[in-house]
Amino acid sequence: MKEFIEAFKALRHAPRALWLIIFAFAFDGMAYFGVLPLMKAFLGQDIGISPAIASVWVSIFTCALTGVMLFVGKPTEGYLGIRKSLILALFLSFGGRVLYSSAPWAGGAALLAVSLVIVALGEGILQPVAYAGVKKYTTEKTSSMGFALLYAGLNFGAMLVGPISAHVRTTFDVPYKAGESTLSGFNAVNWVCVGITALTLVVFAIFMTKKVEAQTVSGVAPEKEAGDRENAKKDAPASGKSPFTDARFLFFIFALLPVRTLFAHQWLTMPEYVLRSYPPEIADRMEWLVGSINPLIIFLGVPTLTALTRRFHVLTMMIVGSLVSAAATFLLVPGPHTGMLIAYFVIFSVGEALWSSRFLEYAADLAPEGRVAQYMGVANLPWFVAKMTTGFYSGVMLEHFVPKDGPQSTGTLWLIYGVIAMSSPLALIAASKWLRSGMDTKDSAEMKTAA
Repeated sequence: MKEFIEAFKALRHAPRALWLIIFAFAFDGMAYFGVLPLMKAFLGQDIGISPAIASVWVSIFTCALTGVMLFVGKPTEGYLGIRKSLILALFLSFGGRVLYSSAPWAGGAALLAVSLVIVALGEGILQPVAYAGVKKYTTEKTSSMGFALLYAGLNFGAMLVGPISAHVRTTFDVPYKAGESTLSGFNAVNWVCVGITALTLVVFAIFMTKKVEAQTVSGVAPEKEAGDRENAKKDAPASGKSPFTDARFLFFIFALLPVRTLFAHQWLTMPEYVLRSYPPEIADRMEWLVGSINPLIIFLGVPTLTALTRRFHVLTMMIVGSLVSAAATFLLVPGPHTGMLIAYFVIFSVGEALWSSRFLEYAADLAPEGRVAQYMGVANLPWFVAKMTTGFYSGVMLEHFVPKDGPQSTGTLWLIYGVIAMSSPLALIAASKWLRSGMDTKDSAEMKTAA
């Protein structure tokens, strides 16, 4: 408990810029996760794209976003800085969402494609620059909690939008299905998210001034901070310059790929699974289950668990967290049951809370000064692969095992996905000695350098 309290106290003197970055990340996340779970259904109903192909569209969009994170995030941060980069990202996300929401009435699939490219640019810039911002405005002592709060803030936004989405969708679906309106429930949620993005952009642009951006971490002199960064650059070993030359790091991040497919299923499979397999009283509140339980637990659990487990080795947290998340999937094997569905979301989310922010911290700590955005992009490369591969088979699997009409075999679907996810903790356990030795060697080298 003492460590928990001290970790939060350490952020008392954090620069205002840190809190504005977390604000922008959280409320943009609110808009992003308001749109994403409904995207596949929106493409099918409002744009007229078949369910199997709609999954591919969603997959390509999320992959494009990760690609932007990998190749565009760092150059944007380098040329524009934290403040201008985030304003640009929010502006692109706003404009793209306006076009996305207009596609059913003008432009159809063509305008849809343009809008998704623009949103992918905005979101792909925002995320790695926000990570770099947390790195810039925290110290070694506050870094863990800074990343934990960033991740918790993202989930706070996603948690808030779930009930709003369910209410808006079901309210606007009544006149839409009666033929009295051209605005569907899905697209009404899209327009609400346009408004959220606009508000986030305005607030951030007003309060994140150049003066606020220039404020340094309390207690650290600017010249000392600059000197430490310069020494870090000089002392960094050549092998640490590029993550692509570190075999342990690459194995570490790619070992998590199978369990990451479960995260992709949260928007590619889970929304329509609930809508198709559960009675109306549950389906009408789908967003509460799919969009709010997980973010609520992450919002409360990530800062708490990060503070309480700071002394545990990052690899230990990866193994335990991924094992818990993967094992939760087997709760869905017996078939549709509301209690088991809720238990799945709770247990899956606890597993995510155990390792998610620590993974971000680990990747950022490996990065040389000025290349945090690039390293965060590389760390997300397996996430890119997971989203790409999952989108190309999830639609077909859903139509085969959970068709909208006809007999369903939901247990088989989740059994397959659970087995795939379990390979992540098993791979980490099998290679734990090799991975741990590499991490411990790095820590020893850093201690010698500091001395």
